[in-house]
Amino acid sequence: MQPSLPQAALAGLVKRRELAVAVLRHALVIWASPALLAMFGLEPNAATGRRFLDLVAAEDREMLAGVLDETPGAEAPPTAFRGVRADGSLFDGELASSAFDLPGGAGAVITVSDVTEQRRALTKRSYLAFRDALTELPNRALFFDRLRQTLVDARRHSGAFAILVADLDGFKHVNDRFGHETGDALLQVAAKRLRAASREGDTVARIGGDEFSAILARTTSAEDAAIVAKRMVLAFNAPVVVAEQSCQVGISIGIALYPANGKDIDTLVADADGAMYAAKRAGGKCFKVAS
Repeated sequence: MQPSLPQAALAGLVKRRELAVAVLRHALVIWASPALLAMFGLEPNAATGRRFLDLVAAEDREMLAGVLDETPGAEAPPTAFRGVRADGSLFDGELASSAFDLPGGAGAVITVSDVTEQRRALTKRSYLAFRDALTELPNRALFFDRLRQTLVDARRHSGAFAILVADLDGFKHVNDRFGHETGDALLQVAAKRLRAASREGDTVARIGGDEFSAILARTTSAEDAAIVAKRMVLAFNAPVVVAEQSCQVGISIGIALYPANGKDIDTLVADADGAMYAAKRAGGKCFKVAS
């Protein structure tokens, strides 16, 4: 027996003003609740006789058309889409649909939710999970995730790239002398200088403490990597002024290249780390390439 929606149940929907509900027949809206009209910024009766898909972002219409099955008994679980308000603005929506034998013929009853704030909160949480809270640079987890992706891409396309491991020179002295607040402010400035010295498409990350790393994608030679590393070293020629304190720090950088210095992550990181310590032993404020 095909499911039907009695007239009394339909009348009940009309009374539930807080629900964003619409009744469709042949993909046209034959009734919409006040809450649904408000969600889309429509005047009373402005939705009646209108194609519901006209209220959906163009790129989502084909996908949603397959969800709105009006065959009695058909159901669609919550499906994400982007809704279009009367003023042209977009919102993140979620739609569930159930098809019934309605008074006058088969149709679908849809329920719509505005999930914009939930999506925004989820996106923010996801962003923060992979960002260093102090500098807003990618954190260790995101750095190694991107490094794995870069390695896979380089292997697939016989490409090359470089990784940099860097450590600030003199940071401990500043931290001990002026305190952790000044040290944190110094790290924030250092992060901005390193990011400014890198190229578009490069990843600069804070690994922990005063240690930073970078992935230089599409870098085919030590000379290419040295250009970026040199800019990073020169970026610390000027003192960092924080909390009215002038802090003179430098940076030591080690460079390793794929595939010249290693063909796996552990080897590349170890070689870059070793080159960074060689730069430290050379007096700091310089870079070294792994041999």
